Amino acid sequence: MNEISRGTKCLGAYSRSHRCLGGFPNGFLSWIKKQGWWRENRCYLCAGAVQDEQAIRVDVRQEMNPTFLEDARATSIPDESVDWVMIDPPYTRELAKSLYGTEDHYGGINSFTKEAARICRPGGLILTLSYEIPKRIPGCDFIAVWGIYQVPAVSYMRCLTVSARAVKEGK
Repeated sequence: MNEISRGTKCLGAYSRSHRCLGGFPNGFLSWIKKQGWWRENRCYLCAGAVQDEQAIRVDVRQEMNPTFLEDARATSIPDESVDWVMIDPPYTRELAKSLYGTEDHYGGINSFTKEAARICRPGGLILTLSYEIPKRIPGCDFIAVWGIYQVPAVSYMRCLTVSARAVKEGK
């Protein structure tokens, strides 16, 4: 395993125009791009209100207008069809219930990583944002583990992990 990028990153609170509780902190995706953890063919599992017109968005809530209205733990997305997957589920069963009414679809972060590995191409990246540090994803190596917090504080510190899916032999 290569050296893992690690640290903490402070970002701003949600903008007033943010239409979904629990979304990314202000500047989060811009920072991801600056770190080089961005790819062209993207998929968001538990997409919520993320604004990324070129990406596949999976969510169980019709009002979020996802590309795929389905459980992000078992999608109809073809195997190895994207090269970047962001997993940003509700961080606890209670938050899934109180914020979104999706507690029946709640699973800890590890319940989503198997699906992410299935749909991610070899050489692609899988990012997680959660209160939990996920287990190492089979066939992947951690390349980054960061604590993400906001000022003013609007949530607990979250863990961002970035895992690189191994390139298959002979390819």
